[in-house]
Amino acid sequence: MANRFFEGAAHAAAYAKFRPRPPTSLAERIVSFAKETIFMSRNGIKKTNNSQGETLKAAADVGCGSGQSTEILSPYVEAVTGLDVSEAQVLEARKLNKYPNITYKVSPAETLPFSDKSLSLVTSCQACHWFDMPAFYKEVDRILVPGGVLALYGYLFPKPIHENFGDELYSLIDHLYKEQLKDYVHQGSKEVYLGKYEAEKYTLIYKDQLRDESHYVDKIATVAELTGYLTSWSGFQNFRAKNGDEAAQKILENFQDKFIKTLKVSTTPEETSIPLRFHYFLLMGRKPSE
Repeated sequence: MANRFFEGAAHAAAYAKFRPRPPTSLAERIVSFAKETIFMSRNGIKKTNNSQGETLKAAADVGCGSGQSTEILSPYVEAVTGLDVSEAQVLEARKLNKYPNITYKVSPAETLPFSDKSLSLVTSCQACHWFDMPAFYKEVDRILVPGGVLALYGYLFPKPIHENFGDELYSLIDHLYKEQLKDYVHQGSKEVYLGKYEAEKYTLIYKDQLRDESHYVDKIATVAELTGYLTSWSGFQNFRAKNGDEAAQKILENFQDKFIKTLKVSTTPEETSIPLRFHYFLLMGRKPSE
């Protein structure tokens, strides 16, 4: 059973507002890999036949949250289904949905509502560390067509881009996560931000696989918006639940004060903007063709 850390309506709204949208380059890489027909020729040489002009028939984005990772599939797939165990997240995703070929459903990752061999692609962004991975992999193998693709990916802490203080600003984010919230951070979260899904439990079940860490997305945010992003961390939500709103607010205010002082500006957090870079990592595997 997946862990349930993102079910509150307020948390779902923060997740929708502050979490990054995956870059187009990452979506194109996933779809390109999913469209390849790989086979072995008689002399044992691997060949690739691309059908890049065609759209995929059906895909699912598991652990979709408020839909950022589901939306990127819309231009490339005829029918996309976003699924999340949290009803609050699904309601938020439905409220924000602008794509007629996307639907959202409440569903755990371990029991997916699709028939056998019915999907060309299954994705999961920043979510599978909450899953029962053996059960999830079993379901993925059941619903993927032969040659279908599973793509797992996530992103690291946002790195402030600044010619003078970039490293110092990043260290404030790193310290908050590793020190101030360390007793409240779930092990699965560490396996994303610190481990990039390199632990043995994430080893893909298909031999035809690859890892790609070349993608990133830049986002301009105010210091107040960056602080809002930090509230979407499960570790922060656990701290808030244990210690109360006042203690949680104090952590955020201290972070903002240090960030502004490091920048050496006199503007407020709401008035101060900073470029942020989110680096992504991607694991993909292809189900064998029959």
